[in-house]
Amino acid sequence: MSTPFLSVQNLSKRFQAPKGGEPLTVFENVSLGVEKGEFVCIIGHSGCGKSTILNILAGLDEPSDGA
Repeated sequence: MSTPFLSVQNLSKRFQAPKGGEPLTVFENVSLGVEKGEFVCIIGHSGCGKSTILNILAGLDEPSDGA
């Protein structure tokens, strides 16, 4: 088996709640591997973290956990 072109392991993102409340977990423990030339779609409801995952992969945001 070849090494994936893009590999994500246990990616999580949490946002700090205002006024010391519980942090908001957007997604937790997302793992995926994408081979070169593969076409991938990320689908889901509004606000479920699709853009946040892509922003982390592009280096525009930082994950709470994972790599």
